[in-house]
Amino acid sequence: MAEIQNQFGEPTELVQSSGGIFEVEDKNVLIFSKKAMNRFPEDDEISKIVTMTDAGLTLNEAQKKAAEMAPKSISFADWLPGFMRRKTNN
Repeated sequence: MAEIQNQFGEPTELVQSSGGIFEVEDKNVLIFSKKAMNRFPEDDEISKIVTMTDAGLTLNEAQKKAAEMAPKSISFADWLPGFMRRKTNN
């Protein structure tokens, strides 16, 4: 929150909830929803969405572009074989 507040110079507010809900709004517009995306935002994804919408992209365009720019996370099933190879080589 402090990072976003420092970057954009606007106040931020954390609203606590339950049930695994994580949503981010900008100017009363929902820009990220963990429930809808089935994941948390990647580093700087929220900042990129805000910056791109401020530059004139539609929200959908900004969300898509920010998600494409985010580093791709690796699944546990993809990670495990490489980890096991390293363990046996040591």
